Amino acid sequence: MPLFARIFISLGLLALVIAFADWRAVGAVLTEVDSWWVACAAVLAGVDRLVINQRWQVLLAARGIRMRFLPLLRMQLAANFLGSFLPSSVGVDAVRIAALCRAGEPPAQVIASTLVDRATLIIATLLFGSAMILAVAGTLVPPNVTRLVLIVTAAVLIGASLCLLPAVRRWVRSTLFMRIPERWRLALLSVAEASLAYRSEWRVILRVAGWTMVLFAVRILFAKAVVLSCGVDVAFAALLVVIPILWIVVMLPITVGGIGVQDLGYVALMSLLGVAPAVAVSMSLVEHVVSRVVSLPGALFISDVSNPRPRHDFT
Repeated sequence: MPLFARIFISLGLLALVIAFADWRAVGAVLTEVDSWWVACAAVLAGVDRLVINQRWQVLLAARGIRMRFLPLLRMQLAANFLGSFLPSSVGVDAVRIAALCRAGEPPAQVIASTLVDRATLIIATLLFGSAMILAVAGTLVPPNVTRLVLIVTAAVLIGASLCLLPAVRRWVRSTLFMRIPERWRLALLSVAEASLAYRSEWRVILRVAGWTMVLFAVRILFAKAVVLSCGVDVAFAALLVVIPILWIVVMLPITVGGIGVQDLGYVALMSLLGVAPAVAVSMSLVEHVVSRVVSLPGALFISDVSNPRPRHDFT
């Protein structure tokens, strides 16, 4: 989808949501936002970046790419800053991959590590959301939403499992890959082999799983701070149900930086908890602002991704 189309959809959805919620009511809520809880949300957003960086570092190290935490964080922050203007997380991953490849790291290992980083986070999000719906939701979530989340989760798990079957991999190699030009075919095979190598590295898998649970805890706390900043209180049990669904919704790569989709998701999901549309929109706007303010330091490190230093400077 062209960038101008994503911008149009983002602005259109945002305008629609604000109009539905009544912009005057939204303004009234925003004027009463609690700066203390906004500051707490900003701190938690910063911790989120640190945990994401640690998770990526573990996966890179497993493929022989050993970088110090701070230089890698600089790349991560720069990618987050640039990704604020790009669709979903696709742009962030492209920037991260390009930065490490320009620094002299082996492309196949970099791409594999970053793709596994993103893929496992998506799968973990779906599993977490499904588990919370089944364990906590009760009648809170409409049956059609429950079915959709469970079906998407099952489809992704089945697809991931099929990729691990030797027979499927042989068919892909002999049929699909043979239709790709040799130069690209060899590159894709290298990335696929590097990605599949993780399946037998249980210590790495357990470490990544541990950091993923820490990440989810931080993000739930972040959501709680955003909710409190807008003058309402929502039980943690309720947030454990609706926030993972919101994460899943925001994954849709149809807008720029989640603008519009996130706001619509907040209104729809928070209405299940009895939160007024104006308050829900205000929560989403606070999250947009906090996330982008926390990403601003990444502007100082754009040179790290546009003209990175040789790899020996990072290890």
